[in-house]
Amino acid sequence: MDTRFPIHVTLLGCLLFTASLHAAEPVTPLAQPGLEVVLTNTTHQIMAVAPSGTAYALKMDESTSRLYASTDGAQTWSFKARHPLGGSFRVMSALADGTLLANTSRDGLQYLSRSADGGATWSEVLSLGDFRMLTPHNIAELDGTVYFLEYQSFTTQDTPIRLHASKDRGLTWEVRQTFTGHRHGHGLTADPAHHALWAFFGDTPQKAGTFRSVDAGNSWVRVLGGQEGCVVDAVPLSDGSLLFGQDITYLPQRPHIAQLSPDGTYAALVQLTGPAYSTYALKAGGFVAGIAREPGGDIYPPSEVSAHVWGSLDGVEWRELRSYPRLDPNANVRADVYFELPSGLLILQLANVQGFGPGGRGYQLVRLKQTGVAP
Repeated sequence: MDTRFPIHVTLLGCLLFTASLHAAEPVTPLAQPGLEVVLTNTTHQIMAVAPSGTAYALKMDESTSRLYASTDGAQTWSFKARHPLGGSFRVMSALADGTLLANTSRDGLQYLSRSADGGATWSEVLSLGDFRMLTPHNIAELDGTVYFLEYQSFTTQDTPIRLHASKDRGLTWEVRQTFTGHRHGHGLTADPAHHALWAFFGDTPQKAGTFRSVDAGNSWVRVLGGQEGCVVDAVPLSDGSLLFGQDITYLPQRPHIAQLSPDGTYAALVQLTGPAYSTYALKAGGFVAGIAREPGGDIYPPSEVSAHVWGSLDGVEWRELRSYPRLDPNANVRADVYFELPSGLLILQLANVQGFGPGGRGYQLVRLKQTGVAP
């Protein structure tokens, strides 16, 4: 996911957007965010967390077709099920009613598999060919419809990207829209308050873009293009705008945490060390973003070899909270939050990190907190 060519967008001051950023609890003036590590696991790879709090994972020394579950806040794990066709679980998303949708693969092909009984049984519901999911947020729910946006890495060229839609919780699917002019779909963000669906595409300035639909994905408007519009993940804010980290790895632009309104008004809030693969809004208030270090790119200083977690208590003032040095310099190192437990603990998913399991994988349970006042 690289953006190599220039495009000019005027950066606006963050004061334009401050009113729309919100937290459920009051923040002490000048308070700083901190990240407390509660538990570290180097044996399991988190796949999803259902609304009930049940977490799902793979055990890294076993087949990726074997799924494990935890009902005690991702602290202990027990075997749940094996995919009946021997499919490998790759990426998973949990719907609001607990239905699980997973990108699975077998015999060199990709599928969307579904479980309606908490992961006990699975069936393939959509054949994807060489297309797949990038993150759990390639799937989104809005107004009773489930959407799935395709990702691919089999070509660096433009390829038709399909937006699939399901009205029966992922049991059957139809193609709602086919996008052209993009390499792949990074993900989706649903804004239920404004009945809006956002879609993110990569990678070069010509192929990237952030799009918005207010008619159930039937028609789309490009809100932001070029490097600034290259986004993997985002969260909706109360006024209908988006908060996100940018997926930029090549100059002239550098990645930022930014905010974008539906009318295209854009503000860069803080410069990041690398491309963002995740942006998460906590239920009790506050935000975290996962910043990767890719092996390619010219935005990094020679000393930069780590993934980072950035955090904010209000969405405006951001701070780097933790860093995770990479294991293999030829692979992405990532530290991402996509899931939150009912306790309020976040699941920080790690990949290619020194000191963790096979492939540098594992997870930590972490807590975002106030740490005091800024100097």
